[in-house]
Amino acid sequence: MRGKLVHSFRWALAALALGACGQAEVGAVGEVPELGESAQAVLHPPPAPPSGDIVDSTAFLGPVSLGGSVQTQFTTHPQYLSFAFQVAAGAHVKLEVTHLGSSMYLDTGLFLYGPRQANGSWGTTLVAVDDDSGYGQLSKIAGVALPQGGEYLAVVSTGTGAGKKFRLQLDCLNGQCAPPVNPALYDSCDLDVATRIEVCVQARVEEIDPVLGRRMTAAEAYAACTGSDDAHAAFLDVCAPGSTTAWCSGGEQAFTQRMWPVCQRFYHYYYGLGPLVLGTHPQSSALAAAMAAGNTRCNTGENWCDGTLDTYTVPGVATVPPSLAQVALPAAYASLGELMDYHRFERWPNPESWAQFIQDHGSWWLELQQALPAELGSGAVPQVAHYYASYPVAPGAKDYHHVYVFYFPQTNRVAVLQHITHEI
Repeated sequence: MRGKLVHSFRWALAALALGACGQAEVGAVGEVPELGESAQAVLHPPPAPPSGDIVDSTAFLGPVSLGGSVQTQFTTHPQYLSFAFQVAAGAHVKLEVTHLGSSMYLDTGLFLYGPRQANGSWGTTLVAVDDDSGYGQLSKIAGVALPQGGEYLAVVSTGTGAGKKFRLQLDCLNGQCAPPVNPALYDSCDLDVATRIEVCVQARVEEIDPVLGRRMTAAEAYAACTGSDDAHAAFLDVCAPGSTTAWCSGGEQAFTQRMWPVCQRFYHYYYGLGPLVLGTHPQSSALAAAMAAGNTRCNTGENWCDGTLDTYTVPGVATVPPSLAQVALPAAYASLGELMDYHRFERWPNPESWAQFIQDHGSWWLELQQALPAELGSGAVPQVAHYYASYPVAPGAKDYHHVYVFYFPQTNRVAVLQHITHEI
């Protein structure tokens, strides 16, 4: 589309025939040069739809994370394929249809809309546009500042590229592009995502598989329903345009790296394929300070006791967390490992509670009494399991080893406190 158009009349006919506007390469709206008899580039912008939401004039192919890329192909022409991405306010980003991963002799246009409005629409106002600033006739928006945070829509178009592939790369130029993400949003498997997994597995264990010629086992069905392609499809389904689901704002990368493994671990256990496996949860500075204060108290005088604290996330489905009985032993083994068997820990015979823990050992851990519910339970007190073992450490002296599992089903988090009282 870079050939010279000798006459304005011929240029007008070409533009009319293609249903396109005659904009030259530009990096931002408002930088369109005068039209005339010189070399011009014909862009193919998506037509404004009656709905007023530009995505309705495109084939929406889902989200792309900043620093990431997506490769796909045009199936017809003209065609407009769109992708969403999230940014924080003040982001400076680069969008490029790259030479690597794109077919030879492909001519593209690149359009940027947004941010998405409260009603879910991206509108029809362009933020930036480019025709041929990339390699050959590929498109590149070398840098655009986005003072408003939110979700933006990138549209890649072609007028003649049916059957050709392209790769769209998104990059952050100022290191301040990622929107804030609340990690707690990913601590449990979203109910809509979980439902997709259950429906998929149920169908495969009940219906004859055309390839296998039999019903799948639970293990086969689990493997077939929890792959990376299933994660991508789940994200597109739950986080479709117009979705108000809070965790969707973090983008697909946060979902696949944080929530999807939670879903996988839970259903691996749910279908009897292995033990419940906990996820790691960084210990907060408040909990670390509470433990330090408690150990200082323990170590005064005759070194009466010692304590350690480990924190985990519990894989579960939002609104349907596992029970304390399902969580307690995996949590204890996660902290102690083989010591649980070596010292022959036994479950405390009486029903345990938060109040009982405070009565028995809370005087050593005064700060922890406040910090645990605040940091892990959103203020709620935990369910408690208590394991106990005693063993000789010197002639006439024993250690009394208490393992408390504090489970917060409201937040799908768990802490394991090892309190060792020394016999002097």
